[in-house]
Amino acid sequence: MFLRSLIFIVVSMLAVNGYGETLESIRQQFEIYHRLSGEIEVLSTDDTKEIDNVLKRTETKRLAVRKELDKALTERKPGKNLPSPLFAEDYVAPFTYYVTVERAFAKRSLQQGKPDDVVESIRYVYRLADELTASGSLELRLLAARFRLQMLESAQSLLYHPLCRHEHHKELHKIFDEQINHRTTDTVIWTLYREEGKQFFSDIAKRGLDKMVSPNLLKELATTYAFREYEKTAVERIAQDQLVFQRIIEVIIESSESPFFKRQIVLRQLDSELREQRGSSTEPVFAVLLLREVSSTMRLFAQERSGIETAQIALSAALEGSRNRPKMMNFLTGNEYEIRLIPDGVMCTYEGNIKPFYVPYR
Repeated sequence: MFLRSLIFIVVSMLAVNGYGETLESIRQQFEIYHRLSGEIEVLSTDDTKEIDNVLKRTETKRLAVRKELDKALTERKPGKNLPSPLFAEDYVAPFTYYVTVERAFAKRSLQQGKPDDVVESIRYVYRLADELTASGSLELRLLAARFRLQMLESAQSLLYHPLCRHEHHKELHKIFDEQINHRTTDTVIWTLYREEGKQFFSDIAKRGLDKMVSPNLLKELATTYAFREYEKTAVERIAQDQLVFQRIIEVIIESSESPFFKRQIVLRQLDSELREQRGSSTEPVFAVLLLREVSSTMRLFAQERSGIETAQIALSAALEGSRNRPKMMNFLTGNEYEIRLIPDGVMCTYEGNIKPFYVPYR
């Protein structure tokens, strides 16, 4: 509740910070659905007729987003400064709405026997994920990880379909290759986040808490001892927050050189340290918000990486008709990926994976 109540003046800040033009254009296309109660939610039902109606109504906007993503391939204009690391839910929601529409469109395309359209939906969602990652925002990077994992499910559904052909395997393999080749390392992600944090504390000092925190949150925090201390000595408390943030982020960056399975203990210790300070008179309120649940954040990035690699390895083995590939260690678990050749296809799995990725021969 604390985090959800923390609503920044995001749109105006994005303009000041030079936020990427492509992402803002995409967001505006689907922003309207935040005000249309139940419109996008229909896509998660089994009502085929109503799903078709929603897809028809969103078709123009879906194609407009694709056009923006096509332009971004040659005209990317990254912002000069970083956006705020904390977003209101109603700001990031339009990106989720677009992906929900693309996934529903892909599902209906499969039902209608149009596998080519499914490949295009996967391709464009991954392009959006690339744009979100390129923004330098940790919050948007997390969103990108979720989108990439969701589209693995769409890719798996396509591969099961009887109309899926060898050329679709090759297209998917190319898409996953691009994701692996253009991967952003954890070290880069957290180094960028360190800069986001610096900008965040700078903005607090310039704007003041009353400009950065919603009226509802101010009322909610009015009874807490920690926040009353902020009101008394805001400059000193915020400076102390920043020191806590900087100390912990340096540990995170240093640990990022190791695979996830080797740094889990360190990350959990950091989470525990911050949790223990919550509710205390000396709680570093904003450091806690900026560094909430670092371990689960890093796990999501590791799951994203493992999922993409699992799919790419399975497709490679299926296309080559061989399991004789270099051994690869899984970044999440430390185990090697396992390729299983079965009579009708290839399966790639590893211990701890939610699902193996299966590629039937075509």
